[in-house]
Amino acid sequence: MNINKIAYSTFIAFVASLATLVSIQALSSSDRDAADDDALDSVTLDELAEHDGAESCWKAIHGRVYDITDYVPDHPTDEEVILEWCGRESTEGWDNKRPGVPHSARAEAMLEEYLIGRLVDDDGEPLEPEAAARAEEGDEAGDADGEPARLSPAEDERLHRALLGLPLDGHYRGVFIDRGVIQVNITFDLEDGRFTRLDYRHLAYRDDDYLAMEEDDELYPVMRQHRQILERLEGQPVTAIFALYEPERLADDIDGYSGATLRGAKIISSIRDALNRGVYSWP
Repeated sequence: MNINKIAYSTFIAFVASLATLVSIQALSSSDRDAADDDALDSVTLDELAEHDGAESCWKAIHGRVYDITDYVPDHPTDEEVILEWCGRESTEGWDNKRPGVPHSARAEAMLEEYLIGRLVDDDGEPLEPEAAARAEEGDEAGDADGEPARLSPAEDERLHRALLGLPLDGHYRGVFIDRGVIQVNITFDLEDGRFTRLDYRHLAYRDDDYLAMEEDDELYPVMRQHRQILERLEGQPVTAIFALYEPERLADDIDGYSGATLRGAKIISSIRDALNRGVYSWP
């Protein structure tokens, strides 16, 4: 009996000591984190937004900025999943790997390897995730009391377009994926329901990266034709995408054979994917 009591007492003492060490470590970590944050480079939302693709992917999470460019190819999901958060305040996505389920402690530890700075406002003050998200959405403009400006139902054009089932003006991104591989990643703006600033973020088929091709590459004419398609959609209404079912209407035959390789339906799919996702960012 005495041995059992001694063993029990020893176990309780061990647990108490362990709890004390964990508490001390947590407090030390908090102090260290605060000190580390002060020493980090400051990054504004505008600077963050410049790194919004696979070639340079920065994310802001809980007020810190991470350059995860090198990790993008190793991310376990489709690349476009992680690319959607590049150049943005990404706390919501980090805390909800699945609805209500955050990333793991192991992922947290991995993330710290890519820490490069802290997110600040234009005055150099730390920017909290909620404030950053509002600023990205254009909600920072408000009335004299600092409250968000609100339009009446008679004045709110976004409400009008939404109720009529029309796409809202803003910046869009969409992809076409086949067998888990991104073939087309497109970006564009809508202004009064018309395309502007169309561009490809990714354009490839099998091992051919069209955006990386030089003029002497055999398939370079195909890349030029895909560029022509976007040039001729510029300024056109959204409904013009249906001309892509006959892409030769929008692209010139450059060399007599490359037109056969055009796949306008893939571009339609990526545009429709963007419209289904909704506005990526407001103008």
